[in-house]
Amino acid sequence: MLNNLILSLYCQSDNNPVGALIPHETYLDFERFLRHSHKTWLVKSISTSLPEIINCTKRKMVKEKIKKYINGCHLDSISGYATVMNTYMENKKIIGSQDVKTYRLQMVQDALKYGIKPCARHYQTTVKTVRKWVKRYQQYKEDGLNDLSRKKTHCLIKIDKETELQIVKCRKDHPGWGARRIKEVLELNFSHVSIHRVIKDAGLILPKRKKYKKRKDMQEVRKQKKVFSRFQIDIKYLTDIPEFEIWRWEHHFPLYLISARDYKTGAIYLAYSYEKSSTATALFIDYLLSSLQNYGINPQTIIIQTDNGKEFINPTDRKVTLFEKIVKEKYQATHFLIPYRRPTWNSDVESFHNLIEEEFFILRKTE
Repeated sequence: MLNNLILSLYCQSDNNPVGALIPHETYLDFERFLRHSHKTWLVKSISTSLPEIINCTKRKMVKEKIKKYINGCHLDSISGYATVMNTYMENKKIIGSQDVKTYRLQMVQDALKYGIKPCARHYQTTVKTVRKWVKRYQQYKEDGLNDLSRKKTHCLIKIDKETELQIVKCRKDHPGWGARRIKEVLELNFSHVSIHRVIKDAGLILPKRKKYKKRKDMQEVRKQKKVFSRFQIDIKYLTDIPEFEIWRWEHHFPLYLISARDYKTGAIYLAYSYEKSSTATALFIDYLLSSLQNYGINPQTIIIQTDNGKEFINPTDRKVTLFEKIVKEKYQATHFLIPYRRPTWNSDVESFHNLIEEEFFILRKTE
């Protein structure tokens, strides 16, 4: 039985990026096991093959332990070390696109120096792959180690120039039409993908606007509006806020919050009510418009925007409510109704309701 076991685990380094890094904890665990076996084990470089090292011991447990830690190692004729190897494709993914060319160059140089088959075993790839890169390197030098383009060099069914002009003209006349619509209208036999490519090459596809760009455009639109020219009015329930419901029952607080927000400046006008009716909203709008009129603002230039709730209009029999009488008859202002089920049209006042609920009605104790 040998007293010494000479073994080397070749780890990853800058000179050889092929070998996978063996964790330091694994190495210490392996060395600790060898010390507990009451033998002196040395860790040095070797020039023998892996089967000879494993068969040199008589203890079955030592053999299994060595096989466990060296499982997947590879002894190649190029380096002479036991190496934990990755395949060619795995190394290609790990290295990245920038260093793949350098990796292939190293493989070609090793193939020219040691041979194609030993190099294929060393890099864990096929002989055909190594021979391919060697052949390209011999023909085009380092430029041949780049990936070839996968772009098609010819097209079996290509759109002729006359048809392309028809597609471009149809797109310019109808900017909202897509490739499928143009194919149907012009009765073309080409695919919608080819038609879309023609439209794209002509520069007729506008890039999709970003959200921040839309927000900036809306800010420019607001700047063109006059102050106190448009108000968004809505009513908020105060009975669906659990933190506020206890205080409302104890102190008999109102049930509803009526808000009006100026579209230009974002100014807020508030009123509380115990009932949700056109009478309550009519009193609120009467106070608001009379106050603006006292400060020299003509109510006829103001647009009052609301939803289709019963507190503003009567959607069943279309009878004029008190709110409409105050707005249209008394102050001769414009009453604008948003479409049904479109709360985003009143996004300004709706966002204020969310903000006041989070920062005012929800009472949180600070620690």
